[in-house]
Amino acid sequence: MLHQMYVGLQSWLETDVTLRERAEMHRSVQRSLETLVERSVTDESVATLLGKVEGGLDHWLTFVGEPAVSPTNNAAELALREPVVLRKIIGTLRNDRGMFTHETLLSLLATWRQQGRNPYEELKRVIRDNEMIPRDQAKPMIESPG
Repeated sequence: MLHQMYVGLQSWLETDVTLRERAEMHRSVQRSLETLVERSVTDESVATLLGKVEGGLDHWLTFVGEPAVSPTNNAAELALREPVVLRKIIGTLRNDRGMFTHETLLSLLATWRQQGRNPYEELKRVIRDNEMIPRDQAKPMIESPG
């Protein structure tokens, strides 16, 4: 059912839909998802899946209401693939601070590229205008184990 819903939404979004129609569809499909996760199921794997759907209920359908949001995270995964492979090959960035710095810089550069900005000029601007956060606030969102 989820796959059919997704494929149907993708096809529908390929037509010329207005923002109002998107908002109406978002509300309608959101209600359908809410009904789906309220079901009582005995299969453990289905219950686990429904729990994940319920946990992201406010986020799964963002692409329906927001034209700029992709329905998949393929672009994000592709953007991360090269740095992850590089990190694994050279085996660097073995501490949280180095990893955090590396990830933050890569995220900034990718974001600026996606926005059509010149990453080199943006990085120079951030440094020149001292827009960096204080060192004591520069902590990873999630500490890695070890």
